[in-house]
Amino acid sequence: MSLLPAPAEPAGRSVFAGADIAATACLAWRDGYPRPRFENDVWSFVGWADAPVQMRLAEKNWPFDRVTNPRWRVIVKELALAWIASQDERVLALPHARRIPRHPRTIHARIYHLTFWLNWLHERRITTLAAVTQDHCEAFLREYGVVRDKETGAVLRNKAPSGLRTVVSTMQDITDYGELLSGDRHRPGFRPWGKRSPRVVTGAPSRPQVVIKTEPLDDDVLRPLLTACFHLVDVLGPHIANLRTLLHAEREARQRVEWSRHLRDPGRLGALVDEHLQTGQPLPRLEDFHVTKRLRSGWDPKDPLLTVNFQHLLRPTGHRDIGKALLLQARPLLEEAVAEVGTEYVWCRNPVDAPRADTGELIPWSLPLSSLGADALIRVAGHACKIATSALTGMRSSELMELPVGCHRTDDTDGTGLARHRLVSKVVKGRQWGGEVDEWVVIEEVARVIDLAERLTDAGPGQPLFGQFPGFESRGAMTWLRQWVDSPAGRRMGLEPIPDEPVHPRRLRRTLSVEMAARPGGLLATKVHFKHLQVATSEGYAGRPGGAQAVFHHEWKKEEARQKLKRTVEAYRQFEQGQLPAGPGADALLATFRAVEEELVDHEPGSAKVVTDRQVELLLKKKASVLRLSAANYCWFEDPAKALCLKLAGTKSAAAPLTGLCDSSRCPQATHHMVHRSVWQTAADNSIVLLASPRIPAGEKDRLRAEHERSMRVLEEIDAAAGKAG
Repeated sequence: MSLLPAPAEPAGRSVFAGADIAATACLAWRDGYPRPRFENDVWSFVGWADAPVQMRLAEKNWPFDRVTNPRWRVIVKELALAWIASQDERVLALPHARRIPRHPRTIHARIYHLTFWLNWLHERRITTLAAVTQDHCEAFLREYGVVRDKETGAVLRNKAPSGLRTVVSTMQDITDYGELLSGDRHRPGFRPWGKRSPRVVTGAPSRPQVVIKTEPLDDDVLRPLLTACFHLVDVLGPHIANLRTLLHAEREARQRVEWSRHLRDPGRLGALVDEHLQTGQPLPRLEDFHVTKRLRSGWDPKDPLLTVNFQHLLRPTGHRDIGKALLLQARPLLEEAVAEVGTEYVWCRNPVDAPRADTGELIPWSLPLSSLGADALIRVAGHACKIATSALTGMRSSELMELPVGCHRTDDTDGTGLARHRLVSKVVKGRQWGGEVDEWVVIEEVARVIDLAERLTDAGPGQPLFGQFPGFESRGAMTWLRQWVDSPAGRRMGLEPIPDEPVHPRRLRRTLSVEMAARPGGLLATKVHFKHLQVATSEGYAGRPGGAQAVFHHEWKKEEARQKLKRTVEAYRQFEQGQLPAGPGADALLATFRAVEEELVDHEPGSAKVVTDRQVELLLKKKASVLRLSAANYCWFEDPAKALCLKLAGTKSAAAPLTGLCDSSRCPQATHHMVHRSVWQTAADNSIVLLASPRIPAGEKDRLRAEHERSMRVLEEIDAAAGKAG
């Protein structure tokens, strides 16, 4: 006799029987798309109007037919609808039901977990949920919580506790939503793991500390990456867009022709060959894969006609190929033409010149391309647009996918004649279904990138510009870009190979925030000015204080604070080693450092004390908060009344210094360090070159001479201070 209690009686017919899923869940639906019904074994959300672009097709189809037990299949449907339609009155009547609807992407994952759990029970010949015990739940979680090798079954690793929380929560929902289930239920009083929460069961942290694990890209990767992107966009982009226009026009014209099978008229073939001979144009060349097909079919590798594209040669006649008899008859004529003018691909035969990326030398922007080669180049340019947009805006991948054609906005509301560029997209992460429209204020470089991307896509206005993409690696944008840069075409243009290091939107976003925080007045890779980027993102933060750009602004400010503290500690460590700061503000900074030094050595007599970096950071934190980083100096903006830039501007107070009016050689709050020496050395070298030029007017030379003397004076002060003893 079984010791298990009798199964609870199910409610019978489901309360959701015959329900329109979209209507019950209040989902906006596109016209012409089928609406899923409760009885369907697969619910298709392809017609969901507010589905995020990043939602894959597989996530839009909920497969209930994978549940082996038909009774339990109904249970999974009821739970799925209850999760998405949390405001339905039948769901609200449940005391333990979740009141906030789950996102369809989340529900798709929960259906997967639930299917795995129910089929696991079915394989062990458990036919009712009333027979489920805690031992079953524990055994399933142990088995489900490991990743095994598909061939040997060996355990490779354990799944993260945070990832198993959803599994436990899904299993417990069978009890929490039990009153709604019609097919089967747990026995009264049973809930997997009782009242213990999924967090406690799995050991996952309740509030995990936010630790940014994404490492920024090194300059060795970022520099060649952005150099390649901007060379493709600014130098080659207009030519590539024109090539795409010609390519599409030729294909549309070809579709309107009523093609005949074989040409058998030797006179028409002779006229075509004579035209090529008279103009000196090579015969069209065949694609490489077609050449391979000819070789496999028995063509002689040394045949002069092996690479001739007969289909393209005969295109003016409306014939697809040349008859065998005519080919045999006309072979001497064709071989003579190949010997005289050769064969070549049809696209980019007479390209205009464009500068190389390294030397600026003018060379043809492209060698002749096949149709496949032209398509590949167009695709590479589109990927370059995507990567550059990600690198210079800090947008997440989901936000890049939501960018529509026509997202670029330009305005001049202040009447200054300076254009403000904005991108309109959607923020999906952490927002209600369908996302929320938001704007990103961007620099002019991004506007050019977006304009080119729109010329390289078939998408119409309002449709996704970049569309859905799995990532930049794994045959994604970076794979295409690296291959092109490493190809003969990329080497011709003087592009430096991009190191094989993972690049994705998260790393680009992280890199942007770190670089802006560390070098707000410097250069981002090649020709992208950080000050402009900082102004653009600040403007976006001010214009939309609750928008997505505010989130990036917050990340940037946190990173900026870390960079300020890092630079201050570095300056202090140099002080300990005898490398003192120079400049008008050096004495004030040295006073702070000496005060910190005295506090660190002040301890109980006889006791040993190890000074840690954390102690130094705490003592210097206040001083670091007033630091303003610049390419040529550090500005310790403690007292606006002492700031020379504000005096020159006639401003008594300000929240930040005016970098454009900075004269660090005279400002009492500015210091120079060894890290700034290369900037001053470059300025001194440049002034020497200009002073030696006979084309510089005498008045301008007087100004340059003063600038050179100032640079040399600062260099001498830096060198002298670095050699002083502490």
